[in-house]
Amino acid sequence: MRRYLRDIEVALIEAALDRTEGCVSRAADNLRLRRTTLIEKMKKYGINRE
Repeated sequence: MRRYLRDIEVALIEAALDRTEGCVSRAADNLRLRRTTLIEKMKKYGINRE
C-alpha cells in the first residue's frame, strides 16, 4: 500500500512540474502545498526540476 501511494505522489509531483515547465513555486501552488514541502518531497523521491 505504501509503495502504491508513493507512486501516486511521485506521478502527481512530476505531472505538476511538467505543467509548470519545472517551476517549483507554481507546481506547489497547483498541488496546494508549500514550496518548501514540495522541495522536501522532491528530495525524498529523487525528483529533479527538469
